[in-house]
Amino acid sequence: MRSSKWLLSLVMLLTCQLFLVRQVKAEESHCTSVAGMVKLLGLEAQLIDNLEEYAVELEKKLEIVRRSIASLRLENDRARGSTEEYLSNPLNSFSLIRRMNRDWLIWQLFMDDPVGLTQVEKVQELREHMPTHTDVEEAVTALDRIQNTYGLQVAHIAHGLLNGKQYNVSFTALDTYAMGQILFDQENYLAAAGWLYQTIVWMAAFKLAAPLELSKNEVRMVYAETLLKLNRKADALKVVNIALADRPDDIKLLLKKSEIETMIRTGTNNAPDVKVQGAGKPNAYQMGCRGQFPASTDGRLHCRYNGTTSPFLILAPFKMEVVGLDPYMVLYHDVLSAKEIEELQGMATPGLKRATVFQAASGRNEVVKTRTSKVAWFPDSFSPLTLRLNTRIADLTGFNLYGSEMLQLMNYGLGGHYDKHYDFFNQTSSNLTAMNGDRIATVLFYLTDVEQGGATVFPNIQKAIFPQRGSVIIWYNLRDDGQPDTKTLHAACPVIVGSKWVCNKWIREREQVFRRPCLKR
Repeated sequence: MRSSKWLLSLVMLLTCQLFLVRQVKAEESHCTSVAGMVKLLGLEAQLIDNLEEYAVELEKKLEIVRRSIASLRLENDRARGSTEEYLSNPLNSFSLIRRMNRDWLIWQLFMDDPVGLTQVEKVQELREHMPTHTDVEEAVTALDRIQNTYGLQVAHIAHGLLNGKQYNVSFTALDTYAMGQILFDQENYLAAAGWLYQTIVWMAAFKLAAPLELSKNEVRMVYAETLLKLNRKADALKVVNIALADRPDDIKLLLKKSEIETMIRTGTNNAPDVKVQGAGKPNAYQMGCRGQFPASTDGRLHCRYNGTTSPFLILAPFKMEVVGLDPYMVLYHDVLSAKEIEELQGMATPGLKRATVFQAASGRNEVVKTRTSKVAWFPDSFSPLTLRLNTRIADLTGFNLYGSEMLQLMNYGLGGHYDKHYDFFNQTSSNLTAMNGDRIATVLFYLTDVEQGGATVFPNIQKAIFPQRGSVIIWYNLRDDGQPDTKTLHAACPVIVGSKWVCNKWIREREQVFRRPCLKR
């Protein structure tokens, strides 16, 4: 027991020290990129190996104890079988006194000697690379985003049924409880209630193994508090009464019962106004993400081989699908080869960093909750592939890429998304546009298929483009007169299942004066 307490105290001390150190350490945003989460599996494998080494150390000590118990009990049973005869022999008497004086002191020291200090230190060393509480909060927010965007039910998610497709995976009570706790802390009480109820359901069906047990009454108390926040006092009282059936003398439960009964009797309502998310009719953005936009009936939209944008395309035309005319939007198919995609992913993965968004108020790029992904930037001349890719963009668009932005490679993680936004800056006096003008066009390559979710949605014109490996979508952000086109409002829908990789190129307007003249009306 003393050994266990000593180990627990050591772990708590090391955890506190790590917490202080990590206050100044930048968050790695593990969940914002699938590629960034790959290393976590390797880290977990190290932790499992370390735990196995800890078990081996415990087994060695346990084997010594068990082996010694057998010989000790044999001698004690022999003595107690004929006590007077045994103790009348001076050799036995001396041995007994010596054992009791010295051997059991050694056994006390042996029992008190902690096991697995090396393994505890190894866990501490690896903790610096583990996800933080902020990472867990981001993961919870991502799952809540998936649930709201696609209208999913908590029970379905917990059982691995995602958007109508069953996967061979499910949550544990620990997972659902973490969801409920953090959503409660975020004051998202309606969502928290669903996850906490699911936790109670799981705990009734499955028992968690030590040392990861959950207290049923602890979960019930948090659930009751959540119901009170939702002004469901009668339901909260039922939950507390169920908890009291297990522990009728629990002071905290009895006080909570009395508090709720008083609230019901006096009609007290301390519940905050609850914003119901994801309920009712889906908005245009959610409809697009769910693939519910009506099919276009515009007869002018067509598919053809484009061999006119540049002389090179006369020899090697690309398959082009006209998606929209206002704004102009085309989708090219089979533009990237599998080898090119693999090379792009390989050169981007080591340098992926959390994506940022330009904030006009501060005049700089900042990490925001509305964009969750990781990016890497590459100059046009970075490699033969980037040179070739920029040449291909020029052929597809007919634009001059001089003065345009670098290639941006991006990988989305758990529920990765980019909320509704425009690509144009509309900042005429800003340094962003002073040199090379605004973003006249966006070129967006899809490097991967996405099993579920991840569409690029244009809610104002009810267009949704779902990722297709090797394809590229191109659209104009500015109208013919050079003014920003608000119809280009778009968003990247949350990824449900899959690893979404894209590559962006934003083309600036200044060099297009003869390619696409600004036509003032």
